[in-house]
Amino acid sequence: MNNKRGNYARHAAIWDCEGRDRSDVIDFYSGLTEKYGHKVLCLMCAVGTIACGMAEKGFFVTAVDIEPEMIAAAKKINAGVTNPLFQVGDVTELDLSEKDFNFAFIGGSADFHHLLSKEEMLKALSCIYNHLTDEGCLAIELEYPADESWHSPRQRFDLAIPPETEIKAWKYGETSYDAGTMRMHINQEVFIEENGEVDSFFHEFDLQLVSRKTVEILMKKAGFQVIKEYGGYDFSEWYHGSDKWLLEILKVKKQ
Repeated sequence: MNNKRGNYARHAAIWDCEGRDRSDVIDFYSGLTEKYGHKVLCLMCAVGTIACGMAEKGFFVTAVDIEPEMIAAAKKINAGVTNPLFQVGDVTELDLSEKDFNFAFIGGSADFHHLLSKEEMLKALSCIYNHLTDEGCLAIELEYPADESWHSPRQRFDLAIPPETEIKAWKYGETSYDAGTMRMHINQEVFIEENGEVDSFFHEFDLQLVSRKTVEILMKKAGFQVIKEYGGYDFSEWYHGSDKWLLEILKVKKQ
């Protein structure tokens, strides 16, 4: 994967620490999984919040992330747990010993967009294809590209971390989007206060958004077919302007 993916290694200490309710996301991917089987591959899993939620529902989950720090944090949070199975891995070079997953998913709306070229995207899709059973399913959440360029100036965001953790975190960030290239640029400075001491780090990265036509072409080349587009975790039908862009994608024969 490209090296312009930001400083997620330093984020591992505070990732998903706000304790947000993710039950709607877990229910969505669990609902899709039920249609295909119970063996699940969670890609770009971070600290494994969604993967763990699905494991609690009875699915057998392998969760993969490129950042060793994220996987270490996931294992620490879930010490003694054997399901999910957490592994370090790059989605563009993935070669697990098991290749009989019924369902795979990339559940963060920005995750797939860290792949900054069509070549990287196709490599990732081909790797996923090789890990799915025949007629297995891939689900991806994407950001739908805006028609016009925009810029969000630098501003402060405070993370709502529960006070019992004795950690405070906030960030200053700005974001710009170029409609011509469908490229988004995010530049953040993250601050973490613990035991009265403040540490900070920079987190700068690009995201490459893609059109529906490009998605269709990439999927066809990789041996997939988009069979359903959803506009929300409630399985509502997608339309231009939906809050979410969620794809249910079937593995078919490569052309």
